[in-house]
Amino acid sequence: MPRLLQVRSRTRLAAACLAAAVTAGCAAISSNPAAIDATGNAMHTLIPDKTLNLTPGVGLGIDTILVGAALYWIVDPLAPNWELQQAPLGSNRVRISLRKKRFTNGGDGEAPQVFARGAERLVREGGYSGYTVLEYTEGIESTLPVPQRVAQGVIRLDR
Repeated sequence: MPRLLQVRSRTRLAAACLAAAVTAGCAAISSNPAAIDATGNAMHTLIPDKTLNLTPGVGLGIDTILVGAALYWIVDPLAPNWELQQAPLGSNRVRISLRKKRFTNGGDGEAPQVFARGAERLVREGGYSGYTVLEYTEGIESTLPVPQRVAQGVIRLDR
């Protein structure tokens, strides 16, 4: 697994574990009834109306914690802005494809630099003298829930 994907997977796993640990009490049905139905039976909630007190004056409700964990899962602020994939097209040609995260804060003009870093890494790792860009395009793919920036190009690795 590429290093960037390992870091992203670990970050998401850590966020999921944190959310599970913080909300561990939500899985048990509360012993205190939340309400009484029309027949007089006590009704219990699956997610109790509890508050995690961070300090004496600051507390977070379980619903706020769950929404925060879901937002963190979607946005993942520690993940890289661009995902890079490489596909060989023969003995000395490689297609480099880039896809930007859906939710970011900036980084719209980074595609050429990320492309060049990917090409330079191929040159270094393969022992080549350099590379030539044969084609390069940037665009936006209309995907749900929001469009994504993409870029791709083909390089020739020079000996």
